[in-house]
Amino acid sequence: MLKQRFLVQFGSMMLVRAVGTFAGIIVARVAGPGVVGAVAYGTAYVSVFGFIAGLFGSAHIKLVSEGQDQGKCMAVYSRLQAWSTLLYFLVVLGWFLIQKYILHYPFESREIEIIILISLFTYVFTILEQFSSVVFTANLQQAKANLPHVTKELVWYLGRVVIVLLGYRALHLSLWGLVSILIVVPMIFRLLRNIRRGEFDREIFKKYIALGVPTLLITVIGSITGYAGKLMLAHYTNTTEIGFYTAAFSIGGMLLLISVPVGNIFFPLFSKYTAAGDWDSLNDKIKAYQEIIVIFVFPALCLLSLIGGEFLTLILGAKYGPSVLPFVILMFATYVMLLGMPYGNIISGMGKFYLNALINLIKLAVFFVTLTLLISPKFLGLGATGLAINTLVLNLVVNSLYLYFAKRHGDVRIDKSNHIRHAIIVVVTVGIYFLAKVISLPAIPLAAIQSVVFLAGVYLILFAFGLVKKEHLNVMLEALNFRKTADYVKDELRGQ
Repeated sequence: MLKQRFLVQFGSMMLVRAVGTFAGIIVARVAGPGVVGAVAYGTAYVSVFGFIAGLFGSAHIKLVSEGQDQGKCMAVYSRLQAWSTLLYFLVVLGWFLIQKYILHYPFESREIEIIILISLFTYVFTILEQFSSVVFTANLQQAKANLPHVTKELVWYLGRVVIVLLGYRALHLSLWGLVSILIVVPMIFRLLRNIRRGEFDREIFKKYIALGVPTLLITVIGSITGYAGKLMLAHYTNTTEIGFYTAAFSIGGMLLLISVPVGNIFFPLFSKYTAAGDWDSLNDKIKAYQEIIVIFVFPALCLLSLIGGEFLTLILGAKYGPSVLPFVILMFATYVMLLGMPYGNIISGMGKFYLNALINLIKLAVFFVTLTLLISPKFLGLGATGLAINTLVLNLVVNSLYLYFAKRHGDVRIDKSNHIRHAIIVVVTVGIYFLAKVISLPAIPLAAIQSVVFLAGVYLILFAFGLVKKEHLNVMLEALNFRKTADYVKDELRGQ
C-alpha cells in the first residue's frame, strides 16, 4: 500500500510538472521574460505572508497520525484555518495599501499592482485546497489529497497556453490563475463532506497551539526563503530577471516542487516509526527510496546538465540564454533536496519542532548573507544565476543539518553504496563532457550521441559492480504498472 501511495504522489506530481513544463515553455517563448516575471512577482508578493495561514497543517497531520480523535481534531483545525486565513487576507491587503498610499513604494507598473490583488484572492482560495490536502494526508489518503491540486494545476497550465496564444499577457494570466482554483472549489467541498467533525476540544486546541509555536517560525522562514529572493531580485534588477529565473525553475526545478508533497508521505509514516522505536523499518524505507533516486534520477539530471544548454535555448529561444546556468544549478539543488528529504521528516516525525526551528533559523541567516553577496550590485551581482546558487547552498546546508541531527537523536544508518554510485555517475558525466569538446558535430546530433553513450556507460558500469540489481528494475516496472495504482486510487475514492 505504501508503494502505491508513493506512486500516486510521485506520478501525479510528475504529470503536473510535465504538463507545467510544456506549458511554461510555450508561455515563456511566446510571452517573453517580462510577462513571466510579472506573474511570478505577484505570486511571490502574496506568498511571502503565506506562513500566517499555514501554521497548523503539520500539527494536524502529526496529531491524527498519532491516533488523536479525528472529529475533535477537525473541529479545532477547521476553526484555526478559517481564523488564520482571514488574518492572512487582512495582513497582505493592509501591507499593500501601506506600501502604496503611505510609503509611496514605486511599483513597476499599474498592471503589477492589479496582479498583486488578483494573486491575493487566488492565494486565499488556494489555502482551502491546502487544507483539504492536509486533512487527507493525515488520513493516509493520497489520491484524495492530490486530486484537487492536480486538477487545478492541469486547468491552469493548459489554460495559460491558450491565453498567450490568443495574444493576452500577464494580467489575463493572473486572472486565469484565480479561475483555475475556483473551478476545483466544489470538488474540495465534495471530498470533505464525509470527513467526521466533532466538538471543539480545548485540550486538543492547546496541542495545536503548542505545535504551532515552533511551526510559526519554520513557516515564516519557509515563506521568506521561498519567495523573498524573487522580490529582492526584482528590487536589485527588474521583473525580466525574475522571468529568466522562473523559466529555468519551471524546467530545472521541477522535482523541487514535488519534494515537499512527497515528504508528506514520509511525515506521518515516520511519526509512527519513531514513536514505536522501529528504526529498522524506517531505515529500510529510506534505503529503498534513496537507491531509486540515485540510480534513476541522478543520471537523468547529469545528462540534462550535459545537453541542457542547447536544449533550453532551442525550446525557449536565444533570448533565454541567461536562464541556462540557473537551469543547471537548479537541477542539482533539486537533487540535494530530494536525496536529503527523509532526514527532515525524521526530525519532524520525532516531534522535535524546536530543533527544526533552530535549523531554519540557521537557514534564514545563510539565505540573507549568500543572497546579498550573490545578487547585490555592490557585490557579485549575478542576477538569476545568483538566486539559483542561493537555492543550492540553502539545500546543502539544511539537509546536512537534518542528517547530522537525525543521526544524533536517532538510530539512522547511511547506505555507503550510494557514495560509489554517485562517484561512478559523476566520473562518466565528466568524461562525456570532455569527449564532446573534441567532437565537431551540430548541437542536436551531438546531444543524441552524448545521451546514448552516457546512459550506456553509466548503467553498464553500475551493473558490472552490482550496484544496479534486478530488484531495482522490478521497482521501476511496478511503477509502470498503472493498473495496480489505478485500482488503489479507485478504492480510495470509493472510500474503501
